[in-house]
Amino acid sequence: MNEIDTVAPGAARVWDRFAVPAALQGLVGAAGHWHAGCFAEITRIGRFIEGSWAPGPGETEVRPTAAGSWTEVVGRVGALALRAAAPATRPERREVLLDFLRTWARTPFADPAYRFRLGRLAGTTSFSVRDDGGASFGLHLPAARMTRYFEALLPGGEAAPRPEEPLDVMDCHRGWGDPGQLLRLVELVRERGPAPWDADAVVTLSEATGLSRPAAALVLAGNPGASGYHTPFLDGHERAVLGYKVGELDAARGELQMLRDSDRLDLLADVMPADPADLWEPGGLARVAERTAEAWIEQHGAGPSAPYGTWQAAVALQTRMPATHLCHLFLDPARATLPSGFYLRGRPCPPEHRRLRTAWDVMSAYDSETLVEAVFAGLSWAYADLPAGDPVRAGAPEVVRQLRKVLAGGDSPARILHSGMMRGSRGGRRWDWLTGGPCDRVMARITADDLPGGRYESDPRACAPEVVADVVAGLGLSEDAAALYLQLLLLPVPSDRNVRRWNGWTPARHRTAAAELASRGLAVEDRRARAGRSLFLPGPWARAKKPLPPMETWKAPVLGARLSPDGGEVREFDLLPGALPELFARVWELVRDGKGPAA
Repeated sequence: MNEIDTVAPGAARVWDRFAVPAALQGLVGAAGHWHAGCFAEITRIGRFIEGSWAPGPGETEVRPTAAGSWTEVVGRVGALALRAAAPATRPERREVLLDFLRTWARTPFADPAYRFRLGRLAGTTSFSVRDDGGASFGLHLPAARMTRYFEALLPGGEAAPRPEEPLDVMDCHRGWGDPGQLLRLVELVRERGPAPWDADAVVTLSEATGLSRPAAALVLAGNPGASGYHTPFLDGHERAVLGYKVGELDAARGELQMLRDSDRLDLLADVMPADPADLWEPGGLARVAERTAEAWIEQHGAGPSAPYGTWQAAVALQTRMPATHLCHLFLDPARATLPSGFYLRGRPCPPEHRRLRTAWDVMSAYDSETLVEAVFAGLSWAYADLPAGDPVRAGAPEVVRQLRKVLAGGDSPARILHSGMMRGSRGGRRWDWLTGGPCDRVMARITADDLPGGRYESDPRACAPEVVADVVAGLGLSEDAAALYLQLLLLPVPSDRNVRRWNGWTPARHRTAAAELASRGLAVEDRRARAGRSLFLPGPWARAKKPLPPMETWKAPVLGARLSPDGGEVREFDLLPGALPELFARVWELVRDGKGPAA
């Protein structure tokens, strides 16, 4: 008998076939292949390897359960242990994980004296064989058109028996998770409950790696992204522990989709403390964060870290490129990493080659469309909606330079990127904007550094004070009311929240300025769908479908927005046709010349 059995007696529980893949999601796959009693089968395979298995009635051999997916855990069970101890793990899933860890501790897979190897076979035969040197398994998976190979070398053994030579064989990682560590962790969770959460450790991991804070929280909770098979991805309990909103965590999940299950297991294989009790000590999770940061940087390198508020604003853009990658694109344009969903993710790629490509090395239409969408959405946003001094805003001119440089090349990425940029009705306008004066004038505003730190270009008092002064003198308004009037005349989304952020106003100050405009008949109070405000210019209104902004029809020509033939719907809006100071001056000129909005 394996001496490990004397440490933790008892049989594995029988779990509902949906419970196991839900608990293991994002770390171990084969969701449709787990079944009740699968943990017992893992134990049976361990018995076969060590030579203590005796066939029962009707049994002739043992075969790896769950499509052999559990073999990926060998040497990397630390990831499951972290999830089992994390307070954000759902209680019902924690029970499955604890039972898995207890089962695992009683098998040779946790015994450091054994060696294991994984690979594949060219043949289509399933088998299980054993001799004094070890054991080997072949598992043919017709649906996947592959045959898994799994090999165990007994202590002192040299080679496992096999009917054919395997392909792509690799030694399994030997990391955290010997029987004592596993059983100690299970005991501690049973006695003390999950380990305490530490929000400061999340910030540490985020700043060290360039991960967003919500993504760093998911990683430290042992849940670094997953597929969409189990919904909801996070429930109310999990979100409450992590401390982030649904949209932020969904964005973080998209950010981590670049990881395969094996990447996630590798990332967290060795971050647990040698003594699991350290998780419950002060600073325990912070030390896990430090080890995790080292592992992340080894896998993916360290990315630049955007201010958290900027990342939150990038999430609201809802681009196909994850918000963190969009921020990286502007923080380090020349070396921005490849976002999730790009073509490379569809093909196996050795880890040493994953960093060789940047976001500019597009390989498909999907690549180019994702990049183009992110660049043009990001340029307008960074310029008009981020404050002076924000590092993402400061990177916009370099993004333009990099885009122009790539498009000027004669290689395949240049052709694919150009094709993606020119696709659709907006393509020509985007090209004209990028290669013409409007882009240069907008970028010049950023590089000129004329705005005081923390001020916004969307505040005319900051970027066009002389225009505000003309409005004050021409209409007899207060400075606040004049600034708000210019914002209503020009900006595509002058929502109450945006105006107060751009102008640094309290709600009371905003209401005072709005009331002044309404009393003069320069604006009307109303409620309109997706406007986010109660003050509007007089005259017709154009509705819009997401992500386009609805707006007063009067301002659409000034902004370059395209409306439906009847003027009732915004059909297209992408880029500002110039820098905001000149556009603020333009709308005031129209009003002064008697061409302003009217009911």
